[in-house]
Amino acid sequence: MPERYLGRTIGKYRVIRHLGTGAFSWVYEAIDLDLEIPVALKILRPEFAGQEGAEGRFRREAATAAKLRHPHIVTVRDVGHVDGAAFVAMDLYPLTLGRRLTLMGRLPEPDVVRLGIGIAAALAVAHASRIVHRDIKPDNILLDANGEAVVADFGLARALAASTGSVDTNTVQGTPHYFSPEQARGHDLDGRSDLYSLGVTLYRAATGVLPFEGDDWYAVARQHVETPPPPPRARVPDLSPEFEALLLRLLAKDPAHRYASALHVVDALAALPTAPGTSAARPRLGTETVDSFRPTPPAPSRAWPAAALLLVGIVGWMIWDRVQASRVPATPPQRRAVADTAQKPREDSVVPSPIAADTSVPVIASPARPRPSPAVPRTAHLDIVASDSAAIYVDNRQVGVMRWSGDVPPASRLPVRAVIADASTSCTTALRDTVLTGLRAGQRIQVTLAVRACAVVRYRVQPRDARVQFVPLDGGRSYETRADSVESYSLPVGRYLMRISAPYCIVFSDTVVVTRSSSSVVVPRKLVCS
Repeated sequence: MPERYLGRTIGKYRVIRHLGTGAFSWVYEAIDLDLEIPVALKILRPEFAGQEGAEGRFRREAATAAKLRHPHIVTVRDVGHVDGAAFVAMDLYPLTLGRRLTLMGRLPEPDVVRLGIGIAAALAVAHASRIVHRDIKPDNILLDANGEAVVADFGLARALAASTGSVDTNTVQGTPHYFSPEQARGHDLDGRSDLYSLGVTLYRAATGVLPFEGDDWYAVARQHVETPPPPPRARVPDLSPEFEALLLRLLAKDPAHRYASALHVVDALAALPTAPGTSAARPRLGTETVDSFRPTPPAPSRAWPAAALLLVGIVGWMIWDRVQASRVPATPPQRRAVADTAQKPREDSVVPSPIAADTSVPVIASPARPRPSPAVPRTAHLDIVASDSAAIYVDNRQVGVMRWSGDVPPASRLPVRAVIADASTSCTTALRDTVLTGLRAGQRIQVTLAVRACAVVRYRVQPRDARVQFVPLDGGRSYETRADSVESYSLPVGRYLMRISAPYCIVFSDTVVVTRSSSSVVVPRKLVCS
């Protein structure tokens, strides 16, 4: 069980909590006791320890990843073997793309394009080192504090150097829903296989669904080989045609019909109309010309500004001359009178001229404009309030943080959610969502989405078979565990009554306040037992 390493010290790393389980390893959050920083610690599962093939593959993964240095590739800090536990220490990131998609369903196209540029850049570096990742999928894409993609888990990577005679052929490895057709057939792979998997990943992020679904491994693999993917815009019409064309090219069955390299994908993504605005100023990783989705607009003529000014001047003179000619003929003094009276507000249609006491010149006033009819509202107004620095999404588009007010078009179904993006996978209170139905024009609706972040509570209790219970004092469900199974627990922020009990022991109770700024550490407690 993964809990066997919780609370233990492996080398210089103190294991804090379990993050995930892979085919060959368990991943934990740990503290580097020398540097006093959190790291991700991947430990080979005990059933594979001592097996030459498994341990050799585990070491190759570490060596492969350690050779790659790029901002969009996870950094391997340490490799070791202590007390029968083989481990790899890497940089720790709070969130994966898979977790973010679980919380949000799908992402806006600009976010998907930005992530795709980072992933493709990382693959370009790996392919330049003759390394194929072979398992690109959302769970292997980490997200840093700025939301940028960081590629992890080169456990299935294959070095293409001819000098390594350890590469086996006709072996199917990876995740079936993200297979390339050649991967499903067990053929030899090159970097274009990763580009297909990247296409599946971006398709999933942009549409919220996979291009090919199914529970049977063979059925899914056969779809990758034989079935054309559904057009992304058939599922999300808001996607741009240029982005759809890029995805469908990445998902081509024949590798020769995909992009030639990850460098070309970087350029193609950066050329999209929804690419980040800063990408144009960055140096391009690709140096060759890629397919252009839109023709380049012609360069403006230098003679155009002068011609435009001349045309505007002529039109303006003609309008002014016509206005002057439409006025009632009058002598020059009378014209000055008209100018003087035009500066004053008037309600009469005839204004006496001050030229003489017994004479007047009629001046036609402008006709009164009709009052506009009251505007008929065409939108509904939403006031959304969330808590704890949560990002607010309306119809899968981020519109604000913690609070947002704005108009939305009427809709039969409008999804609204608040998400704490950097929350851990065990924090169930980090997402709150609802669907507004029957939204009509002119309505004003207030929505409150109560989300809460989580923090880790650590404790050491004797005897080891004691039961540890956290009862929320502000409402909500209780949490209970055994002291010998885990020494930490992820709880939503708030106040709790911590209750520790064991047979033949006096029950201990105390109040614990869990805050987001720092983990709450409970003083070691030894029960009094008979």
